[in-house]
Parts: sequence; structure tokens; C-alpha cells
Amino acid sequence: MKDTLSEGERGFITFLYFYHLLKGSESESGMTSDRVVVFDDPVSSLDSDILFIVSSLIKGLFDKVRNQSGTIKQVFVFTHNVYFHKEVSFNPGRNADQKLRDETFWTVRKANQESRLQSHKTNPIKTSYELLWLEVKNTNRDNLAIQNTLRRILENYFKILGNVDPDGICEYFKGKEKLICKSLFSWVNDGSHSAHDSLYVSIDPSMVDNYLSVFKQIFEKTGHIEHYKMMMGDSLFEENREDTL
Repeated sequence: MKDTLSEGERGFITFLYFYHLLKGSESESGMTSDRVVVFDDPVSSLDSDILFIVSSLIKGLFDKVRNQSGTIKQVFVFTHNVYFHKEVSFNPGRNADQKLRDETFWTVRKANQESRLQSHKTNPIKTSYELLWLEVKNTNRDNLAIQNTLRRILENYFKILGNVDPDGICEYFKGKEKLICKSLFSWVNDGSHSAHDSLYVSIDPSMVDNYLSVFKQIFEKTGHIEHYKMMMGDSLFEENREDTL
């Protein structure tokens, strides 16, 4: 039977085995010891229904830790899945602008082959779209991935609005900036991702600055600069402050 199970089904069975093992003993005496539990991306390859079950079971463990009703003293949850993060971290007792006393939120970012931890005063992730903007605002961003991040923001935002002519927008630019604009809108036409490969084979800090500048100008020239300002928030204030120094 195990040979007919999908990857997601095997993952769910493995999770359930681990989950129930947490409540038992590993010795013949039946004695259990205090435990720190780590869930490392437990919803990989799971569909939305099972994802909800997994998040509910983990939140049940949170309650046991808070009530000190078991041997589990601390729980860590790592995930790349924004939807799962929203489910497992939801708590009606938490205000939007703060975190509970017994919880912490961290993001792990990899830049220049080095992983860095960043703490947050509140839950930093609301939607996958906001997560993309967090990467733009992050000064320790991965330069190799920034072009794709900017492209995905434009895709999400302008596809929702519809009736966008990328060629019309890029006509506002000239020379190198026009090429950058076209590369950022390359999602429009299939196969166009390779159209300007020579432009961004090597991404250095000066090239990243060029991309960020054109990215901002796209919102300005299309009349959507207020959306840009809203999403950039405090980072925009810091940018303007540096310009005036």
C-alpha cells in the first residue's frame, strides 16, 4: 500500500506519527521528559484541507505549552508557505500591531551565501504579496533574486488592475532604463525571459539600484505612486531622509 501513496500522503502520515510520538515515551519505563519541538516546513506537498488539519494540531500544542499541561515546553515552526503561516499563527487574542508575550516572530534571509535572523515586533507576514514588498524593503536582500521579486510584484499588481500595455509603459524610458523596464515586464509574453539575459547576468549593487529606480518610476508614470508609497512605508521615509542629508 505504501507504494501507492502520494508524496503528500506520506508526508501527512509522517507528521501524524511524529505528532503522536510527542505525547508518548521513548523508554520502557514510560517516563517522559521535557521537550522542545521543532516543525520544519511540515506542510510540503499537502493540499489545503490537510494543511488546515496540520495547522490546527500544531496550534493545539501551542495551547498546551501556554497552559503548561504537558511535557512540551517550547515549539518552533519553520515554513516557506505563507498560507500555512497565516493559519498556524492566527490568534484572535493578538492585536494586529503587537505580538503575545509568549511568542516571537523571525524571518530567516539568505544574502551572499549567509543566513541572517531578523526579529519582528509583530507578525510580519500578512499575504504573499506583502512578503514580496518586505524583500524589496530589506537592505540585506539577495541581489541575485531582486529582479524576480520586482517582476512578481508587477505581475501581481498590474494583472489585478488589467488592461496594462507594458510596451506603452516602457516607452516612457530610454536606453538602459527602457531595457530594464522590458525585462521587469517579461512575464507578459511567453519566452521573453531570455530576451535581455545579457543585461542582468551580473547583478551588482549599482545594477540593483538601477532596477529599484525603474521599478519606482513605473508606479510614478502609470499614476500608481500612492500604492508604492503605501507598500514601502517606513522604508520610503528612510529613503527620503537619506536624500535630504
